[in-house]
Amino acid sequence: MTRTFTISSAHHAKFHLDLERELNDAQRAAVTCGDGPKLVIAGAGSGKTRTITYRVAYLLTKGILPVQILLATFTNKAAREMLNRVEMLTGGDAVSIWGGTFHAIGNRILRQHAPLVGLQSNYTILDDEDQRELLKVCVGDAKVKVEAKRFPAPAIVQDLISMMFNTQRGMASVVEERTPHFGEWVPQLEDIAARYERKKRAANAMDYDDLLRFWWLLLERHPEVAKRLGGQFRHLLVDEYQDTNTIQAQIVERMAHDGSGNLMVVGDDAQSIYKFRGANYDNILKFPERNPGTEIFKLEMNYRSTPEILEFTNASILHNHRQHRKTLVAQRTGGSLPVVIPINDVYQEATFVAERILQLREDGIPLEDMAVLYRAHAHSSILQAELIKRNIPYDVRSGVRFFEQAHIKDVVAYLKVLDNPHDEIAWRRLWLMLPRIGPVTAARLWEQIGTSMSPLDAIVAPAVGTALPAAAQAAFKQFQADLRALKSAAEDRAPSELMQSVIESGYLEYLRATYDNFQSRLEDLQQLAIFARSYRSLRSLLSELVLLGELYGQDVTGGGSSDTERLILSSIHQAKGLEWRVVFLIRMCEGEFPSELALRDPDGEEEERRIFYVATTRAKDELYISHPLIDLSPRGNGQLLLQPSRFLREIRFTLYEQGEVRSSPMYGQED
Repeated sequence: MTRTFTISSAHHAKFHLDLERELNDAQRAAVTCGDGPKLVIAGAGSGKTRTITYRVAYLLTKGILPVQILLATFTNKAAREMLNRVEMLTGGDAVSIWGGTFHAIGNRILRQHAPLVGLQSNYTILDDEDQRELLKVCVGDAKVKVEAKRFPAPAIVQDLISMMFNTQRGMASVVEERTPHFGEWVPQLEDIAARYERKKRAANAMDYDDLLRFWWLLLERHPEVAKRLGGQFRHLLVDEYQDTNTIQAQIVERMAHDGSGNLMVVGDDAQSIYKFRGANYDNILKFPERNPGTEIFKLEMNYRSTPEILEFTNASILHNHRQHRKTLVAQRTGGSLPVVIPINDVYQEATFVAERILQLREDGIPLEDMAVLYRAHAHSSILQAELIKRNIPYDVRSGVRFFEQAHIKDVVAYLKVLDNPHDEIAWRRLWLMLPRIGPVTAARLWEQIGTSMSPLDAIVAPAVGTALPAAAQAAFKQFQADLRALKSAAEDRAPSELMQSVIESGYLEYLRATYDNFQSRLEDLQQLAIFARSYRSLRSLLSELVLLGELYGQDVTGGGSSDTERLILSSIHQAKGLEWRVVFLIRMCEGEFPSELALRDPDGEEEERRIFYVATTRAKDELYISHPLIDLSPRGNGQLLLQPSRFLREIRFTLYEQGEVRSSPMYGQED
């Protein structure tokens, strides 16, 4: 017989929540719901963060202790923002809440229970650089022969190992999907992954993925600990559930099942766009199936955008079949229709965007209230050059500024030595890309050719390579062959064609083996070749690149202080969770958006449509969508016409305004 004792809680809420005034009906229903599994589908701009923070505060008013609440987020910034809001609502009662990223919470739990999973509590956490250095050691220990064909760089190996864990798949499967050109190296990669694990364990060290791995092992191997943790946390809340990977979902659902069963997950399946990072869409889509009795709440009142923008967005996402259906409703009054603008080519697109931004700036809209979004970072290249020419300050949120990227500088180094063979810095950059050539060997090479009348002729002489280490000679001979071909091509080819020849040379193998996101970087280089079409000579192109200030890190985007207002350029993935008064969405044509690579996946089209949904819901007041008509890429060469994106063609024409841009004379041409 069990004896039950009732005591009064030592925790009494000292604050009052005015839920009737502060929340709409749907938010209030989610905030005040009872026990059990809950799924909150929070549409874009619907007050998701407000709902979560009020839910936590509401639980505190019901006598739940702060230490009995676990709030998992995806960024430290999100965790701090939510906990700060809770503290403002409660007057400080949120201090003891277990809030933070999955990795931070996992680390906190493992510090207490490390010996149970074979670790010491003083384990070291490896950052990204530490991981790459350890992988270098593993490659060396494995004695991989890389002279004949380049072995993937540590950063790529790191990405492959992480993806194995996040998707719970084998190395062969991950390589086939992400880097099929490394298929022949799968046995060696598997060996290195195993060595990497052994070295981490021997060093009592963990990487970020291990914080999740051992948290899960703790729950699996020690049911008594899982039950104790489940009992400790009477309420678990998870933000952005559509972005969780398989392990993250298994962890929180296991803890809830072993405890109170009170798990509330919040997110928007229509904003699930991170499959490439290992996010599992089924985590949110099939949550009710895995958690019987789930109560579903839908936050559909949008406080961000005009009714016209939302109607356009709703019409698009309606075409996805696998989703929790909802309809965003505007809290705001009417505005202007989104504008869809056919554009001749990417040059005219850049001109239109830049000029329209200047017009809006004159109308009183600050630059920081405007953003240009794109599917791939490479799509911003021509626009960045145009903004620099017009002295429009901008910040890039999708990565390094286009012309500052390492692979862009690599290709430009080839062009520099063709135009000026006495450029020692460019030569050194090229030599250091070759296997088994370091700074000392590069210095010796320059000593050999630097005083020649034509260093370019000198470097391709057969005798030069014989002085190199035996392990470096095969790659160097290929390098010499590439230079001979490029030297010949430079005599009669346009800069864009010459640049394409560089891309198709032996550099392509270096690009594959050295940099992550190979396909994206290749697209960058193809965009650079398109940029070069405006120039008739190699020298004029190189002069323009230098004058733009990009290759040498000079800030030519306004010349003001760091607080100068700046236009935002961002990939759609980086823009998620943000908003602007005016949004420009560029390159909305078939072959660019949706991404051809993504369409190879059976679920690719629906994820691409979700990316489009994320892009359009960033706009508060005005939305401009442009689609070039002429393909200037190597495949189109100015002869192929481009179709508007299928995501535009499937939307009823009455939901947007058709824009028109009148042609103006070509700009940027150089003699």
